[in-house]
Amino acid sequence: MTSSNVAAVAKDIAHWFNGLYSDLEQLGAELTEAVAPDFSGDAPYEVAATTSAKLRARVIEHLKEHPSLDGAGLIFPVEIQKPGKARLEWWIRSGIEFVRQKFNLDPSSGQFYDYEILEWWQGGYREERRSIAGPYIDHLGVDDYIVTMTVPAYADGKKIGVAGMDMVMNEVETKLLRMLAPLGPGTALLNRHNSVIVGNSGSLSTGILVAQIPQGYARTRIDSPGLDLSLIYRV
Repeated sequence: MTSSNVAAVAKDIAHWFNGLYSDLEQLGAELTEAVAPDFSGDAPYEVAATTSAKLRARVIEHLKEHPSLDGAGLIFPVEIQKPGKARLEWWIRSGIEFVRQKFNLDPSSGQFYDYEILEWWQGGYREERRSIAGPYIDHLGVDDYIVTMTVPAYADGKKIGVAGMDMVMNEVETKLLRMLAPLGPGTALLNRHNSVIVGNSGSLSTGILVAQIPQGYARTRIDSPGLDLSLIYRV
């Protein structure tokens, strides 16, 4: 394994992720510009129907521009939304169509979608950075095996939530396995918790925690700010 091969693969992965997040940040800026009038003054807030229609059009455009994405939109803290009016401005693919994804935001329900405890919310909103969560099965959300990517969302300088997008794992694996191929078997992309996002061998399959770098392996960081991704490979 040559250092130039490793550097090239790490660069390709960084370029892919940085492109996705750059586009997500642009989407977030456009969506928050649209909702800014609805978030003026003091909380609680409600997204107007006309505003939601604008968000829908732009999110669908984004999903069409990025065929590998499964869903996207804006998510706000429940506490700043009007009681009984809280909802996620989120749209997903449904065959060749695009539909609004409904989430149960009633805390008294057994199906309550308590997204504010999830990693993608904590990273994107609480820590105000690019964040990636997964792979995981979103049982109370879109009910699929996905990776969720988020960035903080601001309206007139005020933090109002996150802009996010989902990618199903089949798409993530298709993209990343192709990038890992030049390094041969025994290569994996790790998240900030040292769990495998995608690997190309049974010992490094998705979800496995790599507590220590195995003997005969090396590690290199991926230059993608906020995500803290790394690559391990045989030497």
